[in-house]
Amino acid sequence: MTKKWGLLVSAVAFSAMLLTACGGESKDQAASGTPSAAAPAATTGTAINIEASNWKFNQDTFEVKAGEEFTVNFKSAEGFHGIGIEGTDFELQKEGSKTLKIDKAGEYTIFCNVICGPDHGKMVAKLVVK
Repeated sequence: MTKKWGLLVSAVAFSAMLLTACGGESKDQAASGTPSAAAPAATTGTAINIEASNWKFNQDTFEVKAGEEFTVNFKSAEGFHGIGIEGTDFELQKEGSKTLKIDKAGEYTIFCNVICGPDHGKMVAKLVVK
């Protein structure tokens, strides 16, 4: 009987951990009171600001010019997320900024690259490179 309770408690704890990855408090609201890492800084030139919350991004589409450097400023407003851009080697797994250049015009999928809960697969946006 004790083993069954131990397995049940372990399963519940594991499930709670998976669900709180996306659904947890923001880092600034964490019980530890520790402030989050430095917020993404705005940069000179072209920048896109991507903000993630539970299972969505702040915009469906972001646009940049082909062949020009741009900076992605990323922030998790709710839960813990990261981002990647399909067809590139771009990725961030925590808040921050990163500069890149995409030479080929087209549409690229921005996706959450941190498994964050039940609707993780729906966390996508479009990067249009013109």
